[in-house]
Amino acid sequence: MKQFIALAGAMLAAAPAFAEDWDFMLTNGSGKPIKTIELAPAGTTEFKPQTVDPETRRDPIIKVGAKTTVRFDKAEKQCRYDLKATFEDGTSLVWTSANICENSYVTLKLAGGKPTITAN
Repeated sequence: MKQFIALAGAMLAAAPAFAEDWDFMLTNGSGKPIKTIELAPAGTTEFKPQTVDPETRRDPIIKVGAKTTVRFDKAEKQCRYDLKATFEDGTSLVWTSANICENSYVTLKLAGGKPTITAN
């Protein structure tokens, strides 16, 4: 019996952290049309392409001022993400440390040419 309990405990400890489906509303306030959005846990470079809601976005380009729902798999206990936008002209910018757990609405902006996030 002790061996079974030890084995069960070892299996639980080795279980991967599960991701959960998550989404937020993104507004493009960057001044440039966005071609793709990628997310990475804050401070990493592990960017993964994200999907936008096909029901609200027939055009894959997120035009200036447009809103879209971004869906992704949120890692357990991970709330801060860096967002990378690749624009229609092929350039990219990264907005850092957006708190996705506390904010359902995120606006990507440029202030003096630097990426800034407004969230609520």
